[in-house]
Amino acid sequence: MTVQLRIILFILILLTFALFVDQIKQKKLKLQYTLTWMLLLLFILIVTVFPGILGFVANIMGIALPINMIFFFGFLFTLVIIYRLTMAVSKQSEEIKFLTQKVALLEKEINDKHK
Repeated sequence: MTVQLRIILFILILLTFALFVDQIKQKKLKLQYTLTWMLLLLFILIVTVFPGILGFVANIMGIALPINMIFFFGFLFTLVIIYRLTMAVSKQSEEIKFLTQKVALLEKEINDKHK
């Protein structure tokens, strides 16, 4: 990896991190959902600063090429994101069900009072 590419990646990572922080402050994103992305940024930052670490870790894991390890970790990252989103959707589904039931009970109570 050339020095120019490493500098560009470093700047892009810092800008992306600042964007996440700004969106959290403006309450456009929740911290719990951006933590996974921030961990990914941290991983990319470490790899950018120390590019030899990819080959070292790939060698320890018995993976022939560092690029294969990147694809493997990308696949794992995708699974983590899908799992976290599934958890969020399940939680929201339960909340919607509870709120729908509560609204129905309140409507019934209002209709009973008007009769």
